[in-house]
Amino acid sequence: MTRKEAYRILGLPDGAGKEEIKKRYRQLMMQAHPDMNLSSAGHMTRQAQEINLAYAALKKLPENHSSANQKTKKSGAPGRKRGDAWNAPVNIHAYREREIFHYAEDREGGVLGNICIARGKYLWTTDEDFPLFLLSIYQCSKRILDETDAMLCQEPSPALRRDVQAELAYLLAQQFMDSTALPHELAREVKPSKTGEHIYHIPSMLEMSDRKISVQPGELLFPAGIHRHRLYLKNQSGHEAGYLSFHDDRLYYIVIPLFEQRIVQVRLQVSEKPSSSGKNVRPGYKNLDLWIKTSRSAGNRMPENLNLQIERLLKKYSHGLS
Repeated sequence: MTRKEAYRILGLPDGAGKEEIKKRYRQLMMQAHPDMNLSSAGHMTRQAQEINLAYAALKKLPENHSSANQKTKKSGAPGRKRGDAWNAPVNIHAYREREIFHYAEDREGGVLGNICIARGKYLWTTDEDFPLFLLSIYQCSKRILDETDAMLCQEPSPALRRDVQAELAYLLAQQFMDSTALPHELAREVKPSKTGEHIYHIPSMLEMSDRKISVQPGELLFPAGIHRHRLYLKNQSGHEAGYLSFHDDRLYYIVIPLFEQRIVQVRLQVSEKPSSSGKNVRPGYKNLDLWIKTSRSAGNRMPENLNLQIERLLKKYSHGLS
């Protein structure tokens, strides 16, 4: 979408300031929210998609950025198509499409709720609110299990459904998060290695499973194994100290899959400095410094066997197995 088209959709003169753009966007989104127009919800949803796309185009561009430059930039981006309802790369091999949700606000900036602005096999980017991304994954996993239940004509036990949905959501999330590219944006520090790969410094935490095992600042820790998507760590004596946790929930869905795919080298050390966030670490936790390096052969590939894992999980679910 060009800058000129975006201004036209929002009904603003070319060159309107950011505050004016934001104010107009909130007004239009409130009017277009389906809850406000129940009789024409489908039309309003499409209108909201267009409004959101226009706002996204104007929000990111500097004031002197020409529409011609923007057109060139977007048309050359891999995995994107000009005119898409949501501007993000796609994973064409994903098991199922997901919804892209967006918060709808009133004139004062209060959140009215959320609205689906697009549907597709879009990868998550930092432009998408992460809690809404998790909501989209939850809804996707729910639909898949609802369809499976309908075909089987039976209702599974709540415990089985809960456990399977949690695993299914984790697998689906992996398909929509490029764990070899996102560390560039989310790591605290990125530096090249001697062999040409990138080394990422990621603040993390040790969630201790045994308070009797003490770890000291500067002490090195080592991976002990993965169980239920938790990476357990051991000290130099070989005693299990706990498992890896993160201050930023997004990193859980990025870092842990790298270990599960075995495409990462790691160095873990108990932090000698206080958290840069200024927050006190809760009892039972220790701040860690995590450095990871992905193998050069990993490139931007997505896990190839995720669809097979999803199919096996659904088959076990169909047979009532956890």
